[in-house]
Amino acid sequence: MTDHKSSLNELIARAREAAQAAPDQNTTALLLEVCSAASDLMDKQDEIRKEAFRDGIRGAAKVIRNRQAAPGSALSELFTGDGGNPDVFADELTGIADNLTVTVADLRKLRQKINSAAEGADDIDDDIRRVYYSVMNERNPTSADVLPPGSPSRSLDVATFVIEKILRKGWWTLGNSGVDADDKPVGKVGLSANESSKPQSAATPPLTLLSTLVLALIESSKSR
Repeated sequence: MTDHKSSLNELIARAREAAQAAPDQNTTALLLEVCSAASDLMDKQDEIRKEAFRDGIRGAAKVIRNRQAAPGSALSELFTGDGGNPDVFADELTGIADNLTVTVADLRKLRQKINSAAEGADDIDDDIRRVYYSVMNERNPTSADVLPPGSPSRSLDVATFVIEKILRKGWWTLGNSGVDADDKPVGKVGLSANESSKPQSAATPPLTLLSTLVLALIESSKSR
């Protein structure tokens, strides 16, 4: 999806250059008009895709709430043997679908919240879910990208799911300083094989992973 969009952008840029070099004013005007229409169409397609994903999240919430997930489907597998509450999960999805915008300021506040927390918390979970779906919304998501039930800030499994979905081409590590077994955990992530964040620590392993992830997203946003 991203590669296809990049090639179209390059084609539009070349067409604009050709329009500027064209000796005929009518040809120039026509080429520029076509470029403008193509750019507008691409922007509209992006918004349509994002709205479709939001609708998909709302639809998943409705299916879960009404216990209509087909046996063996991705949604039904979210509630097999882990004690997840479908109604709570459905409410979470519904709330997230209507608010997927995350700013760098939001990320900084979230990182401060994570680093100062003594343990996982519901408000951290809410923020992490919004960050997760904001990132997924910029891609080409499927039902397999719906977060599983559970607390990202308390469950290492859910925190790992979040990180591995966001870091499609990246990596992560989690351990301790090696000096004292009681030391805080230490984590690092990279958005790609060639990138590495600074080591981060928080009160618990899940919080440490989330802190490293949020820092990487902040650094990535600043470099754009």
